[in-house]
Amino acid sequence: MEFKKIIIILSITTIVSICLIFGTSYAWYSYSNAATRVEGKTKEEAPTVIFAQTEYLHFKEIMPIKDEDRYNYGNKNSFSITIGENLSEYQVGIEISLKDVIMSNELKIANYKYELLQNGMVVSNGNFSNIGGTRALSLIPMTELHPAAYPQTYNYELYIWLSDDGTDQNNLMNKGFSAKININSATKK
Repeated sequence: MEFKKIIIILSITTIVSICLIFGTSYAWYSYSNAATRVEGKTKEEAPTVIFAQTEYLHFKEIMPIKDEDRYNYGNKNSFSITIGENLSEYQVGIEISLKDVIMSNELKIANYKYELLQNGMVVSNGNFSNIGGTRALSLIPMTELHPAAYPQTYNYELYIWLSDDGTDQNNLMNKGFSAKININSATKK
């Protein structure tokens, strides 16, 4: 009789242990799949920005070039902004600036220039003579875009170059410049 009780207790313990192992395994499997299958959707209310190179600018070797050669030899950075169909009911504004600007004081002159093109048309140009001690430069203030159709992609090219003025500019050639292209957007229904 004693032996029979031990067999029954061992059988019940084994069955409970197996049930616990399977239950725990199934619970873990369900939890891990549930965590990876959750698909929340958020409404994208911002334009898509894609940089052809990177949003960080870093120029160390600066050579003087003629203004007419800026498209061939100037430092160039390209990016695009796409206004998707999800924004067709919104007014969309874009602001483009350079932030975290770090540059040699010698380059804060009228001959160190920039030009921003939107779809091949000049939308902003200037120089770095007025940057002073600030670390930011606005290229385009908040401007509303009016797409003809959706989606609409705007292609931008930013050129930065040292303009050759015919004088000795050797002291400017190995000065550094770095910044980040910052694009802010605002939507309004």
